Amino acid sequence: MSFSEKEKHFHHLGLSNSSLNWSRHLLMQRSQVTSLFGADALWRKGYTGAKVKMAIFDTRIRADHPHFRNIKERTNWTNEDTLNDNLGHGTFVAGVIAGEDAECLGFAPDTEIYAFRVFTDAQVSYTSWFLDAFNYAIAINMDVLNLSIGGPDYLDLPFVEKVWEITANNIIMVSAIGNDGPLYGTLNNPADQSDVIGVGGIDYSDHIASFSSRGMSIEVLLSAPSFYYGRVKPDVVAYGREIMGSKISTGCKQLSGTSVASPVVAGVVCLLVSIIPENRRKEIPDHPTQMIYHIL
Repeated sequence: MSFSEKEKHFHHLGLSNSSLNWSRHLLMQRSQVTSLFGADALWRKGYTGAKVKMAIFDTRIRADHPHFRNIKERTNWTNEDTLNDNLGHGTFVAGVIAGEDAECLGFAPDTEIYAFRVFTDAQVSYTSWFLDAFNYAIAINMDVLNLSIGGPDYLDLPFVEKVWEITANNIIMVSAIGNDGPLYGTLNNPADQSDVIGVGGIDYSDHIASFSSRGMSIEVLLSAPSFYYGRVKPDVVAYGREIMGSKISTGCKQLSGTSVASPVVAGVVCLLVSIIPENRRKEIPDHPTQMIYHIL
């Protein structure tokens, strides 16, 4: 597994279409990606992700980070004896989902954050760490799980089968499709699995970002007759260029990549799940992309 992001310095993008609305203009001036999805309309109605349990499998978050209202639990599944995020990746992802800083707002600031540290400071992880962490996510009844990570090994059967178990327990899994584009057949696991919302990236002209992986699912291509082309992925795309998110200690920064687009979708999902009464949240459609297609 590896991270899926590319850090870039901010630069102003020229507008090619005069019909772009005012929220798009604001975003070009380092405003909020939340404005493009109309999140503020739900905030005004009192929906802010409250009582939604969000699992972030990444590099952790500082317990006292000023951007977050509701860090419920931080767990470490690695062989390093630390609970902090020393790389910044997990903190950034959490900020896109639930940050409340005025410069880099997240979609669902009242979401209950459960930070799972599954990567070391050297960006190393193992299937066994994920399996243990997945089991715990099931045990504590998560609602949504974000994986801004991925890898090419779709034949890691223990991992693949545990993902099936996660989604069979009605946990909505969102994952980055990968940054190995623009060629087809470059999908990353687990975003290439049928029960996972695989997220690709677009730019502010609504074009697929060149880095965004795409194509048919490879394992079907290898096992099926030549006339059968596999599953189309990604399932959805979201803005993945120069998105604002939280730094390790304080302040905001920009990153680009499908690992940025993934928490955009995960944040939207948390916001939408908070609209559903708690006693009905596990009645979400069998395939979670049904809900996402309806919204996006």
